[in-house]
Amino acid sequence: MRILLKIIFVITLLELFLGGGGRVFEIGAATLRIFLFFLNITIVLVLYMYHKRIPKYVLLLSSAVLAILISYTLLGWLNGAAFALIVEDVKPLSYFFSILFFSYYIDSEQRVQLVVSMIKKTSVFMAIGYIGIQTLFFLGKLDFLSFYQYANTQLSPSDFIFRGTGGLFFYKGFLYMIVGLIFWIHTRSKRKGLAILIIMVAMILTGTRGFILMFGFLYALFYGIPLLLKLNVKILLLAAVLIFGSIYFFGNFELGDKELSDSIRIQQLIQVAERISPISFFIGHGFGIGVPVREVHMEIGYLEVFHKQGVFGLSLWALFFIILYNAYIKDKNFPGIRRAFFLGSLFVILLSLTNPFFNNPIGISLFLIALASMMALNKTGKKTAADLVKLASSR
Repeated sequence: MRILLKIIFVITLLELFLGGGGRVFEIGAATLRIFLFFLNITIVLVLYMYHKRIPKYVLLLSSAVLAILISYTLLGWLNGAAFALIVEDVKPLSYFFSILFFSYYIDSEQRVQLVVSMIKKTSVFMAIGYIGIQTLFFLGKLDFLSFYQYANTQLSPSDFIFRGTGGLFFYKGFLYMIVGLIFWIHTRSKRKGLAILIIMVAMILTGTRGFILMFGFLYALFYGIPLLLKLNVKILLLAAVLIFGSIYFFGNFELGDKELSDSIRIQQLIQVAERISPISFFIGHGFGIGVPVREVHMEIGYLEVFHKQGVFGLSLWALFFIILYNAYIKDKNFPGIRRAFFLGSLFVILLSLTNPFFNNPIGISLFLIALASMMALNKTGKKTAADLVKLASSR
């Protein structure tokens, strides 16, 4: 059973890290992500019943999520939301229940290390794959129109956004490529500099302004200018590649209609503001209630939460991030891994100012894995401290 559980866990992580929005790996009318979600929950509930107690933080989080989903479903229904639209809002947030599975399996330093290793390896794999595709476009070995049609008909039209007609594109799974970059920066590895350079080049080639700006802002926010004075030449050179490479790339290549995407975001802001009432300001309009320009999900994640759940909903997300932060600072063991998980989560939080990542399975999965991993490391720290006390008393 232990080997089978590990196989399922590894498949689950591979699908999350490489599968983008979840539509790439489809099984009939459903997706592999949905299938794994129900499989994981079913297996782990049985295991919890016969092997060990569910951790208190998992019970509290799961109970809170269930109460929130029920409450805002009722609010949306009372406000006249269509059932299909309510379901579209509930589905991504239901992924929070995966904490049952992640908390069960990620319970030791070794399993945390397995997660870290998979994040790093898949990020390099994705970066090399993307650079390889762009090289084939450049050499004329791959036809852009054929690839475009393949991505939109055989893979997932919702997961790929093409930048003009030159072959550049954004894939939702690239989020974990940047998260992997953060892990490469903060954990020890062979060929660390090469891996960082490869991912940085791929990040620039995606033509995604939000990635580059928020990645730079993340480190400016977390470390500040004083760190620059302590960085070695290798890191400074990599930073120069990112900055000057981005400036050249964005100034010389066609990246699609940015004005259109910006105008749609502005429209969303205006339409949400027009629908604010004294009640909705605090509790929102409920699930299933959108705006004319975006009936279901909005590009600005926090704007969607405010519109549907009000200030109360935003406060709940803030509380969850505080819990994540407290788990991060609770112990000082494995500082590099802790920092990578925290900064990766913070990157998703910042990126969601312009893209809807934090309130769907792509971002939620990272938060839950980070929380379970840091809880496991905290448990390891407690065990180590207890062993030291026991050793000292025996002397």
